[in-house]
Order: sequence, then structure tokens, then C-alpha cells
Amino acid sequence: MDFGGCYEFLLGVRGYGVLGWGILPSPLISFACLYVFRQMNGFLRFLSALPLPASGVMLAVASLGILFPQFFGAAVPFPEAGMVLHALCGTVSAVLWILLILKTVFFFPQITSAFCDPIPASVAGTFPMGTMALSVYLAEIAGSAAVLLWYAGIFLHAALIVFFSLRFLRHPKLSQMVPSWLVVYVGIVLAAITAPYFNQLLAGQIIFWFGAVLVVPLTIVLLIRCKKMPLAEPARPLICIFAAPVSIILAGYLQSFTANAGIVFAFLLLETAVLALVLLKLPSLLRLPFYPSYAAFTFPFVVTATAYLFGVELLVESGLLSVGWYAVPALVILLASVLICYVAVRYALFLRQAVTG
Repeated sequence: MDFGGCYEFLLGVRGYGVLGWGILPSPLISFACLYVFRQMNGFLRFLSALPLPASGVMLAVASLGILFPQFFGAAVPFPEAGMVLHALCGTVSAVLWILLILKTVFFFPQITSAFCDPIPASVAGTFPMGTMALSVYLAEIAGSAAVLLWYAGIFLHAALIVFFSLRFLRHPKLSQMVPSWLVVYVGIVLAAITAPYFNQLLAGQIIFWFGAVLVVPLTIVLLIRCKKMPLAEPARPLICIFAAPVSIILAGYLQSFTANAGIVFAFLLLETAVLALVLLKLPSLLRLPFYPSYAAFTFPFVVTATAYLFGVELLVESGLLSVGWYAVPALVILLASVLICYVAVRYALFLRQAVTG
């Protein structure tokens, strides 16, 4: 962007201060304007370099922050720590959300170009999901009015589903199908997880069934695709997304329905098997060079921790498990937290290099 005209305007006329008022000496004003100009250019370079998949990190941080108060209230008798971490995660995710909005405003052609490719277009589903998660924080400030942001996230995700289907499903190619397609068609089930915060259980239940119907056939097709045609290296971290579908369905079921302990137990067993398979792949994936797809190392493990915590809590209350089983969600929460911190550092190093050149 050209700030030259703005720079000359700030310098003022006749070599004096702003608008020639003569408040400050001209050299000082010139230095201040040059500093502002450089900072704006640096910020715009930062926005330009900010990858669209960073919305996945925003979603993961927001979701983890929602989980902390419940974990520290139920599993660990230290609710104050849960609220501090909740506030910290909410702040970080809100900042990332705003940065992604600004990127869309200032670099809209980048966004439209990304939507021509099925990988970034599908990963973009994490932004409306993150919007739904952030609405939970907004409810603590704005009360029931926050439901408007929640519905905005749902409608934005629904619009993505329509756009994605029209663009990439009219003439589907197996080679274009990647695990992030699950974000588009199953990720909207996050509405079922967050629905109780707004007393919108019916909406959550309807959206739950939409995702539940699609999750099995879509997962099978994607597994066949990955078996027949291994993913290119930049897309390989997306394999971690396979950990998310069972977890998000289980968490949505627990939040929006009166859950049956037997069904929950069966889903927890299935979730454990899926998580184990993904964890076997994780070490080799973490050795890959940095790609924006590193964001896939975050939310799948957060939603898995969410499902574990909600599921174990129900089974403990039902008397089927002892309180010692809270160690399982605790370990997964720890894993998710470590991965988020690691990915955040790698993103920060990438952006620093991109901005400073």
C-alpha cells in the first residue's frame, strides 16, 4: 500500500508541524512520520505473510481456553488456575481472530486466490469454527447478545459448505480430497459442543446430525485416498485431522443430548484407537520442515481432550469409572497444550523471517 500521500500530509506545510501548526520542529515531525510509516509497512508485511491456516491455531487456543475451567474444576481442585488460563487463551485467540479479519480486508485477493485450491479452502473452515468458540468468551461480557456471533459463525460455515460443494464436488477428483475436507463437512459440529452456552440445544442437535451422517462415508473415502495416493509433504500434517471426527462427534453428543453411558464408553474406546494411530504418525510429522499445515497439530488434539474430559466426567458420575481416570484427559490436555505452544513458536519464527526478510 502507498502511504506516500499520507506521509507528505503529516509533514505539514512550510516545514513546520502537522498542518503547519508549528507545534513541533520539522525534523522531529519528519522522524515521527517516518517511524509510523515504517511500522505500518512492517505490519502490512506481517499480515501479508500470515498464513490462512493460522485460523486453525486460533480455533485450538480458543477451544483449549474453554476447556480449562471445566478441567480445573472437575479433575483438579484449582479453579483459579482454570480461569486465568481461560482468560489468557481467550485474549490470544481474539487477537488472532482480529488479525485474520484485517488480513481479509487488506489482502482480499490473497483470500480469493486461496479459495481456488481445495486445501486452503477446506482449512478455512477453522475460521467460522473459531468464531463459534470465541462467542463463548463474548457471552461472558455481552451476555445473550453473543448468540449473534455464534450464529454468524454457523452461517459462515454453512456458506463455506455450499461454496465448497459447488466448486469441488460437482466434478470430484480423488486426488483433490485431503483430510481437511473433514473440517468443512464435520467441523460445523462444533456448534453442537458450544450450543449449551447459549441454550440453543435444538440447533446444536440438528447440526450434530448433519455432521454425524457425513463423518463415516467421508472418512472412509479420505482414508482410501491417503492409502492410494500419499499426501504431498506440505499436506502431510493434515493426517492429524483424522483424530478429530470421532472426538468432535462424541463431544457434540455429550453436550447437546442426554448421553447414554454405554454409547459414550464405546466412543471413548474408538477414540482411543484412532488417537493411538495418529500418535504413531506424529513423531515423523513433527520432523517435517515448517509448513502452514502445522496448524493441524493443534485442534484435533484439543477436541480429543474435550471429548475425553466430558466422557470421563459422565462415566465417573455414573459410577462406571473412578476419579483416577481423569488422568487420561489430563495427559491429552497436556499434549495439546505442548503442541499448540510448539506450533505457535514455529509460526512466530516463520512470520519473523517473512517480515524481516
